[in-house]
Amino acid sequence: TLAELSLKRPVTAIMIFISFFVFGIFSARLLKLEFFPEVDAPFVQVTVPYPGGSPKEVERDIVRPIEAQLATISGIENLYSQATEDGASFFMLFDFNKNLKLKVAEVREKVDAARADLPSDVQRIFVRKFSSGDQAAITIRLTSKGRDLSRAYDFLDRKLKRPLERIPGVASVNIAGVEPSEVEVSLLPERIASFNVDLNALAQKLASSNFSVSAGLIHDASQRFRIQPVGELNTLEEIGALQITPAGVRLRDIAEIRLKPQKTDAIRILDGIYAVGLDINRERNSNLVEVCRAVMLEINRISKELPGVNLIVVEDQGQGVESSLGELVKSGWEGAIFSLLVLYFFLRHWPSTLMVSLAVPICLTMTLGAMYFIGLTLNILTMMGLLLGVGMLVDNAVVVVESIYQEREKNPNDPRGSAIEGTRKVQLAVTAGTLTSIVVFLPNVFGSTTQVGVFLYYVAIPLTIALLCSWLVSVSIIPMLAARVQPPKGLSQIKIVERWKDSYARLLRWTLAHRAITITAMGLVIMSTWIPLQFITFNFFAGSVDRTFRADWQIQGNYPLPEMEKAARSFEQFLLAHKKEYEIENVYSYIGDQGMGTRIQMIEPTKGALFGFNILPSKNLSPTDVQEMIRKAMPLFAVGKPNFGQGGGFGGGGGNNNDNEIELQIGGDSSEVLAALSQDVVRFLQAKVPELKDVRSDLGNDQKEIRIQIDRARAASLGFTAQQIASTVQVAMRGSPMREFRTDNGEVPMWLRFKDSESISLDTLKQVRMTRPDGLSVPLDALVTLSNAPGPMAINRQDSRTSVSIRASKGEDASLDDLRKKIDVAMKGFPFPPGYGLSFGGSFGNQAKAAAEMIFLMALAFLFIYMIMAALFESLLYPLSILTGVIFSVTGVFWTFLIWPTNFSVM
Repeated sequence: TLAELSLKRPVTAIMIFISFFVFGIFSARLLKLEFFPEVDAPFVQVTVPYPGGSPKEVERDIVRPIEAQLATISGIENLYSQATEDGASFFMLFDFNKNLKLKVAEVREKVDAARADLPSDVQRIFVRKFSSGDQAAITIRLTSKGRDLSRAYDFLDRKLKRPLERIPGVASVNIAGVEPSEVEVSLLPERIASFNVDLNALAQKLASSNFSVSAGLIHDASQRFRIQPVGELNTLEEIGALQITPAGVRLRDIAEIRLKPQKTDAIRILDGIYAVGLDINRERNSNLVEVCRAVMLEINRISKELPGVNLIVVEDQGQGVESSLGELVKSGWEGAIFSLLVLYFFLRHWPSTLMVSLAVPICLTMTLGAMYFIGLTLNILTMMGLLLGVGMLVDNAVVVVESIYQEREKNPNDPRGSAIEGTRKVQLAVTAGTLTSIVVFLPNVFGSTTQVGVFLYYVAIPLTIALLCSWLVSVSIIPMLAARVQPPKGLSQIKIVERWKDSYARLLRWTLAHRAITITAMGLVIMSTWIPLQFITFNFFAGSVDRTFRADWQIQGNYPLPEMEKAARSFEQFLLAHKKEYEIENVYSYIGDQGMGTRIQMIEPTKGALFGFNILPSKNLSPTDVQEMIRKAMPLFAVGKPNFGQGGGFGGGGGNNNDNEIELQIGGDSSEVLAALSQDVVRFLQAKVPELKDVRSDLGNDQKEIRIQIDRARAASLGFTAQQIASTVQVAMRGSPMREFRTDNGEVPMWLRFKDSESISLDTLKQVRMTRPDGLSVPLDALVTLSNAPGPMAINRQDSRTSVSIRASKGEDASLDDLRKKIDVAMKGFPFPPGYGLSFGGSFGNQAKAAAEMIFLMALAFLFIYMIMAALFESLLYPLSILTGVIFSVTGVFWTFLIWPTNFSVM
């Protein structure tokens, strides 16, 4: 046996374990530090920018052709698509077990196959997969009271972006909330009309006048020269001097040419001040903590050179890793010390206590070495696995030492034989205990069908290795040391322990003599579990309370950004005025064309202390309490209403999964019918399920759109094609991109569009002139019919079917299971038209999947436990008698959850 081998070759055994220990220490220094392990999420997103299109046009011409191709890919669990005025987006959810790299390649292939069916002016299509490492390592907000940051892109690019990108390990730095410059050729409609300028011809003229090509090589004697005709427009003056008609009309005669910041699509406000977002992403193989430290050093240096500009660090993952791992290490030391004290209480012998405690550092360092070679990183989840094992690492050593000392009492003159015999007697029990602990976690290694299973993998692997190391130590080095340590004189010297043993022996005799009463009492104990089950909340994803929550605005109408910004600032002023009352640390608002939201960060909770330990509950308000207070006190806003949800981030700032928010899907064929249905369902749920807060539809409000119907016969009679008319309207309204304009700082985009095209009037649009090559010019009004009609802000589809999401926040004490039952009962009385119906998504679907997988993993663990014990004991009955202990543990768990209010969750 290993015990005999260690006793025969003690120096060799000691050297082997010292080498393991030293090797583990060096490996620990090489382990990468991360917040979460880098996991490729089974999501793929396809984005097709198409600014200026209507949602219906985008759905018809882009969404449906691409959707038809993507639907043929196997392994897609859900396919979500959305059509907006800015383009189309597709979101595919795959099974976790699929090879994501192959699926991304397949998605690109299908998108390329759909290109022939897309509009010709679709320029780019982006395909992106997601990883947990894609989150910004550091998120910063910049504010300034004395400087206008909204036009400071070049300044920020030079002073912040470029220096940070030069730091080793930094992959990219993204600036959000301020746009780079562009050259805008702003056409003046009245000048175009007076000079009879053809917009299509003008666009072609600009495109052909700004070029740089290679024309080949020329040989002259022994020299060789490259020929490069250069036709680039190098200055704004050259662009303005470009002759655009045979009559000598120049571009500056009909347009204003200027270099200006691009139109921003979003506004960010932090505590009432205009803010710019800065997201710093690290390279995949870099050390998160080291990169974040280097970035923060550079940030501190740069901040001294930017007087008047405040750099506020919203999130620093490196600091989060250090503090979290520090807390975990502290908890580990505290657990080890308590284990030491408990061991000493029972053994009352310091040499034996220290010998048993030796298993903890040896096993942990051996595990760290194994983690390094397996390729794991040191993160929250792997540290959790190590900590779960700390208390279990001494179990095997305690059993072996106690057995050896009992043998020493019988044979005090044979320490070596006592060590071998004592280990042999309990080796079966030690092996069974170790293996049954491992197989509880081992199924998580294979249960990777959901996010829960994937993350539990990183908990299970370190724990499994640590327990195997614990078994190895207990049957090898512990017997060798125990044979050389003088045992305590008299193992029965602790009176209180002896009294416990005597009392237990009497109770055991009584239960064996009164088996009917015992079984009845135990049955009543098990049946009592029904009582706490009536009161305990089952939330699988419930965790620690997030002190950040958000208010997503439900916009009631169509408003320009300045009007929405005014409402957001008014809401911020209200919150900041009650900053102390609501325990708010900062307020951050994001206002965009597609909506706006406000994120409220509460101050960190303070805990009551008892004997120096923070074990009393927090005295602070909960986020749910603050939300209810805000609902009652906030003023009314003309543009809409803020609705609350837990966690979350937006505007390039990262965020959390919103487990406090529930989602329902209404599916059907007609977006108009779904729009009406969604409003009815919202009112119905508000009335029937009071536990739901802030019920709303994500459909948004209809916006007015101008529909242009071309009179093809009249256009043809005047010598115009429908394509020419559509191109003219596109240049007038959306603009037409030209070849990039080169500056000293690089290339900037150049756009040809009408001046103030975003606010152009209907009358001005009617008077846009269509010009033939022979000079004949007619107004657009003579060739088309213009009409106003309502149109949706966005069209959502799920699994190739038009859908609308109904969202709501659940009350603090409401569980998803209870809400699902109540919604099911309530919606049975709702009259859905044929072909339309309601389905559960979001948190409901996540919880159902996680619950199903956890039940499967638990059943698998019980099966493995039984099989191992049956094989080791060579009995089918003994394992069943041992497993009955699990039933009573369930009773204890739920009564404990009732006494100390606790959600039943994944953890």
